[in-house]
Amino acid sequence: MHFIKEIPHESMRISLFEWNSKYIVKFEAPNLEQSYKFSVLDFSSQKEIEELASSSSFQTYVLNNFHSMYTEMGKHIN
Repeated sequence: MHFIKEIPHESMRISLFEWNSKYIVKFEAPNLEQSYKFSVLDFSSQKEIEELASSSSFQTYVLNNFHSMYTEMGKHIN
């Protein structure tokens, strides 16, 4: 797996990789992570996947998923 770059964010770690003709965007929060895979062929340049990973709408979607995941975890821990 080839590390491309880390995208700054205040509440989660965002890493971009390339592997097997796919871009992998990995989001990490404490105790949880989400990874999204996209075909390299779906983008005309690496800059496009960086823009997607940096977009506020996609980041909001991911943060909402983290919130749901933490809520669900809380239901099953007690």
